[in-house]
Amino acid sequence: MIKKSPLAQRSLALASTAVVAGLMLSGCGQATTSGEGSTEPTSSENVVDQNALLETNDSLSATLGDSYVQGWIEEGKLNVSTTDESQMKAIEDAGAQAHLVNHSTEDLRQGINDVMKWQAGLEAPLNTAIHGYTLNPQNGGLTLQVDASHMDEIKKHLDADKPLGDIPVDFTESGGIATRAN
Repeated sequence: MIKKSPLAQRSLALASTAVVAGLMLSGCGQATTSGEGSTEPTSSENVVDQNALLETNDSLSATLGDSYVQGWIEEGKLNVSTTDESQMKAIEDAGAQAHLVNHSTEDLRQGINDVMKWQAGLEAPLNTAIHGYTLNPQNGGLTLQVDASHMDEIKKHLDADKPLGDIPVDFTESGGIATRAN
């Protein structure tokens, strides 16, 4: 067996990496032909202009004021939720998908405060079982990230105590550490 010096081993590794990178990059950004005179678009042509969607979202937020809840991009389309049915047309005229929800951003932020206070009053380990709180614009509610081992108990206590009133709540399993988010 021939032993190569460390310098020779590094040189060989760099050379092989360069060859692989060259092969991977050789076709990037080029259209492919699937027949006479036709070309398929490159992946960069299929990308949604997210900056334009974000600008539209910012514009709608300013226009709708307090009735704007939140916007999100799904399947390349801007979606915007509002609490005011009369604003649905303005959202659609801006090129977005409109969603009517019952709770304002202020209501949802207050809901987060309420559930955090409620959580702090629970016995250990439930008082550290909820790791995150996010607004859910799709249903006009909240999503709670909960330790999987305490998910059923948290749901049971939320149903019994109702700290969120009628605000819809979704749950996801949390991979986070068990600390309160306050």
